[in-house]
Amino acid sequence: MKKTDKLQSSGLSSSEIQVLEMIRNKRFLSIKLIIKNGEVDVIEGLERINTGERIIDVLKQHDFQNLEIKQSNGKVVCVNRIFKKKINLATSA
Repeated sequence: MKKTDKLQSSGLSSSEIQVLEMIRNKRFLSIKLIIKNGEVDVIEGLERINTGERIIDVLKQHDFQNLEIKQSNGKVVCVNRIFKKKINLATSA
């Protein structure tokens, strides 16, 4: 049985499973949940990006995101991304 199947059979909603997967990912510096009517409406995450990834590829990954790029001596030393993901109520039940 796959890990995701175990989580779904535990009674967790898909939005709760997504949050747990983000926590286990270990690339996230912070995760913020916006709750509406007792359900997760939006997940917002601050993620550390591998500096080897091309910026254009990072830009294509999410619809709503902000990028923070830090540079030292002409080299990119840190890329952080804040992205927002709207949760569909149909998938979170």
